[in-house]
Amino acid sequence: MGSPKSGARGALHARCSKLWGLFHIPSGMHTVLLLTTLAWLCYLGAWLLLDFSLRNRLQASHSYVSTNWNSYYAGRKDSTDPSPRCCLAESCIKADKGRYTVLTTLRTDKYLPLLQELSCSLRKTNAGVSLTIMAVEGDLSSNTQLELKKHGSLLLVDDIQFANFKLDGRYMLNWVKIRVWEQEQWDGIIMIDVDVTVLGDLTHLFHLPTDFAAVPDNGKVWNRYSALGKIQAGFIFLRPCRGVAQHMLQLAKDDMLLQFQYANAEQDFFDWYFKYTRYTLPIEYNALPDRMIGNVTLGGVTPRVVHHTQFKPFKRIAGAPGHQFLCSQ
Repeated sequence: MGSPKSGARGALHARCSKLWGLFHIPSGMHTVLLLTTLAWLCYLGAWLLLDFSLRNRLQASHSYVSTNWNSYYAGRKDSTDPSPRCCLAESCIKADKGRYTVLTTLRTDKYLPLLQELSCSLRKTNAGVSLTIMAVEGDLSSNTQLELKKHGSLLLVDDIQFANFKLDGRYMLNWVKIRVWEQEQWDGIIMIDVDVTVLGDLTHLFHLPTDFAAVPDNGKVWNRYSALGKIQAGFIFLRPCRGVAQHMLQLAKDDMLLQFQYANAEQDFFDWYFKYTRYTLPIEYNALPDRMIGNVTLGGVTPRVVHHTQFKPFKRIAGAPGHQFLCSQ
């Protein structure tokens, strides 16, 4: 007769075997699962190694070594890096002369279909609001520039380059967004990425008593939707101020760590710069299709702006997330 302990072990083994049977894997799948797991482990290891080596390289080349890397995520403080803001809170409204625009950037001819989609949706939902397309001289062909003038005003600006920017070149292209703060011919600008579809009225945002407002990054599963959560730079309301533009550019040039090369470049920089002074907008102003439930946001609200970060609408694809919202031209 077995001991009570051996009987308990036998019963537990039988239950575990029965449970394992529910997850039976066909014999041919074991190799596939093993290779897939190994591939993901290699990818994770390479990412961690890159992150570690880049942080060391950045700090070694820095004019000073940060005693706390996380301080770069803590946000800019006016006590150490005061911002020369042109207005604060209600004073932004008092200085407002009613000059507004929606502005997007275009750095390649390839994205012209996305601009056409954005233009179509904006005309349908925000009639009378001007569209400004900001580009860098030499980026776009003459044919593309002619097409752009059918959709809005073309604004050519100087590029922004950092000599020590080492990673993905496409992130360097986005730093030109700092030039938007130089455009003081407008009192308020809604700066949006070119790969969006506008579904609702946006004009009320021009009257916000702030100089900066953005949407939390709802594309990161670990992000928390709060005023201090990381932002997604695909939709930003701002009030132009040349002093702020110069300040941001100087900070990013002087401090290599603030270029956030290992992360999301200008998006993380804007998050750092405005962390404690910004307004936070609901995610309906920058809804990501793969984070929606059907046709509504995670909060159950119809989106005002859909941001096609994954399935860009170069052409309509049946069943592609977010393409049900595309503007029919």
